[in-house]
Amino acid sequence: RRLLNIIISLFLLVGTIGLSIWYGHNHMYLAQTVTAIVLSSATVYALAGHKSASGTIMFMSVFNIVNFGMGLLDVNHEVNPANFSVAAGCGSLCVITSVLAVPVLKFHWCLLINHCFYHDLKLYARMMCRSSYYDSFSDISEKSKNRLLMLQSSLYNITKHVDDPERRERYVKILNGVVLITYWPTTDTDSVHVAHINSLRNSIFKLMYGLLSAGSDADVKTAVDELNFFRLNLAMVPDDPFCNGEMKRHAGEVIEAITELKMREIKNASSE
Repeated sequence: RRLLNIIISLFLLVGTIGLSIWYGHNHMYLAQTVTAIVLSSATVYALAGHKSASGTIMFMSVFNIVNFGMGLLDVNHEVNPANFSVAAGCGSLCVITSVLAVPVLKFHWCLLINHCFYHDLKLYARMMCRSSYYDSFSDISEKSKNRLLMLQSSLYNITKHVDDPERRERYVKILNGVVLITYWPTTDTDSVHVAHINSLRNSIFKLMYGLLSAGSDADVKTAVDELNFFRLNLAMVPDDPFCNGEMKRHAGEVIEAITELKMREIKNASSE
């Protein structure tokens, strides 16, 4: 599969080079501008939902602009300052137009950051709520462990780019709680404690996944109510003697942070 992906990427990149040179050779400025806008917008889409393809599409955008200029300066035209100016001006126009296309399509950097955070957190929650019973994190398969570690790293990196201090604080609180719940050890404890921790871990990640998968505002509110109900019930459960209620406290903080974020987003959207 990886080899097939490489072959497809090479075909796309070579095809982009050929098409761009042909555009330049025939001085097809309008077609080049449209192609540059489409490729740049596709890069934004890929970063939002298909990160594995974003690298190829981004290079296609770059090759499209560079090789269009090379096509303009072909052997049938004298290489002089005038031709260079036309090539550079057209390339700059394509870049500027492509950048301006992003706000036209209503893509905002802050929205993209939030989307990426929720996307990766949803993948993380899905993996954790489907993980089998385990005594410690080392019991998880190597493939799943690497995937979880990669998502943790991605989530922390995303959090660094959040400008809103209040939102960033909630993101950090969610991540710290999620990581603690993931790694919470149960080795050398009794079976009751192990069952309690695994049940708590599975329940919170399952409810989080339900919230992050919700589409409509009504579904989000329902998922928020379920999480808050779970938090209230959790507070009434006696503290586990092995962790003295610390696991419950962190779980409650995660639920509080993510539900507040989601409800605030619904409120802000309705007021616009």
